[in-house]
Amino acid sequence: MAEFVQQNIEGMIPELEQMERVGLFTGEETRQILKKRKGFEYKLQRKTKKKDDLLQYIQYETNVLALLKKRRQNIGYTFKKLEIDNVISQRIHKLFRLATYRFQEDVKLWLSHVHFSKTRNEKTAVSKLFTRMLQVHNRKPDLWITAAKWEFEENLNHENARHLLQKGLRFNPSSKQLWLEYYRMELLFAEKLRKRKQIVESDVPDEEDCNQDAVLAGSVAAVVYKQALQKFPADVDFALSFLPICQLFDFAKNQEEQIFSEVQKSFPDRPETFDAIARQHIYTASIIEDAKLKEIEIQKCYDVFQEAVTKVAGGEIWGLYIKACVDLVQMKLPKKTPPPEWRIHKLLAVFDEAARREAVTPSLFEKWAEVLSNVGLIKEQMRVYELATTQHPKVIFLWVQRLQALIRTAPPQDQVLEMFHEACEQVPKKKSLPLWQLVLDYCITNQSDSTRTLFEKGVSCHSSVSGPLKVLYLQWTYLSTGISGTRDLYRRFMQAGLVPQQIIKEYIKMELAQAKPKMKLLRQAYEDAVTEFGSTDADLWIDYIQLEQTHPQGRPEDAGTIHFRAVKCLEGDLNQQFITKYTLLQTGHMDG
Repeated sequence: MAEFVQQNIEGMIPELEQMERVGLFTGEETRQILKKRKGFEYKLQRKTKKKDDLLQYIQYETNVLALLKKRRQNIGYTFKKLEIDNVISQRIHKLFRLATYRFQEDVKLWLSHVHFSKTRNEKTAVSKLFTRMLQVHNRKPDLWITAAKWEFEENLNHENARHLLQKGLRFNPSSKQLWLEYYRMELLFAEKLRKRKQIVESDVPDEEDCNQDAVLAGSVAAVVYKQALQKFPADVDFALSFLPICQLFDFAKNQEEQIFSEVQKSFPDRPETFDAIARQHIYTASIIEDAKLKEIEIQKCYDVFQEAVTKVAGGEIWGLYIKACVDLVQMKLPKKTPPPEWRIHKLLAVFDEAARREAVTPSLFEKWAEVLSNVGLIKEQMRVYELATTQHPKVIFLWVQRLQALIRTAPPQDQVLEMFHEACEQVPKKKSLPLWQLVLDYCITNQSDSTRTLFEKGVSCHSSVSGPLKVLYLQWTYLSTGISGTRDLYRRFMQAGLVPQQIIKEYIKMELAQAKPKMKLLRQAYEDAVTEFGSTDADLWIDYIQLEQTHPQGRPEDAGTIHFRAVKCLEGDLNQQFITKYTLLQTGHMDG
């Protein structure tokens, strides 16, 4: 082992001597670098290579290279790069190659090596690295896309990028993202050629000019699209996902029309088809300046959906119709210009019709109520919430919003409680916490006589509800009756069992907040805490020890006993955390 390390170290001496000779580093600095490298080299000679050792060595050499660059800038010395900078760079490459050979499954290692090569502007090395990485990770489409993007955008090699995407599709034929990126890249290449042609016009033979015009029009991308559809002949969403890409390029209008035509032909009665056609009218309306023409396009969108709901059964088409209507209401308008009223009325009419057919989802009911609130139709909003909870009685957030809307109208308390009880009968008990929190907050705010009764009922409910409500009940009792009633309630909770840790912590805070905190009660609370949660919380033991050491009636001599109990109770990392914090506490370095 030692002879290999010594051999490697001796190979570094000329480079370090050059650093010192030209004044980039001092003699002491080069000795420190050599010492550090020697430590890393010994680690690398172990039979079992560790990834962290390699990464630390790479990071160290990268830092040396970065410092070297700054020193060169500071003193203005630009010579001897081959003998110094390049040698360090090659050492980093060697370490990366060893790391990726040993830990081939780690994609981050490969990409880190690629990033380093990019920072050195070593384009040939980057291409080779991507090739090696994709030989190992050929089933990861995102890596093929990353490599192709680099070849196209930074290495300016369209042929390599195309070859990578084609090869990636052979390994991942079911990757839709690869097909979409391939299509996008061919359109980008066509756009690049078009811009180049505008700058430099050249006379070419007619046949070549004809072929070039086909490429400029995006014919290669059109072929990619057809091949992609052959792989997924029944996937309308995939076919339509090419549209947003196509719409980014002005010269691809023919392809856009072709995609619409083929989708209509292949999927004539699918909701997605009607939605795509209607949204094309929305897109057109968004770029038209003339107000009348804009409204004509919007009307065409409505007409498409009206035809769709007569041909397509089910709630999906209504959901798409409503979303389109919402988008039209929210369409960008001149500053401070409200949306046309007729669009709002149309949206509300569509909501009503969809609700009659029970085709409105919970999220769309929420949007419906939001629209009504924005236009000030509060009574209509209450009707919508009632309809929503009738059609979706198990959906908790609809009941919460209905109850919130009712509370905002300042009704009699009996009416609020009646709706709350109605909601609790409908929603699953284990999901009803938001309802309890809302109604208790309402009762506390309005100082209702029913508050305590509700708390007593709530803490007997499902555990997912009772735990948080017990904490809230304790806090409310403390604020309303003082520490005496709080102590009684705390003792009752402890006797009943299944007490959340937060209750004990809250109770301890309340006892500590008294003018003269009672040590007997605090000590009992901490005993309760460590008995129930001492094996999972190291901080509890630390707080207990601090209490004994700082309270006027505490027993500092008991700290050792508590420490012994904690070490026996805690395991693994928690045990180590406790020992560390206890040491800091004893030496006076504990925060707080």
